[in-house]
Amino acid sequence: MLFTEYLDSVENTEQETRFFEELAKTRDDLSQAVDVPIVGKLIKALVTLSDLGSITEFKQTGHYHSIEGWDISINLETGNFSIYPGAEHRKKIFKVLAAIGIGLFLLWLCRRYRRRNKK
Repeated sequence: MLFTEYLDSVENTEQETRFFEELAKTRDDLSQAVDVPIVGKLIKALVTLSDLGSITEFKQTGHYHSIEGWDISINLETGNFSIYPGAEHRKKIFKVLAAIGIGLFLLWLCRRYRRRNKK
């Protein structure tokens, strides 16, 4: 489920309170990882969400757009939730990995061609 859809579905409900309780438990660990490349914006948004304590207030900040496109898997009974790249992010990751793979393959072919011509 998209993280933004989840926040919309639990806004002003009992689940929102439980979500904030679980988020508060991880706040200290998250605040240490704010400067991590690529996911730093998402982590900063989670820290801000934890500080505000309200989804309605969070939607009015600029951090709300940082969580768009990310998926969430949540089980509040056990207190576990996972945030991971959504379909849009996975497509971008695949394109980057494909470009790297093609580049490495072309380098390998060029190296192989040069070795054959030297003999």
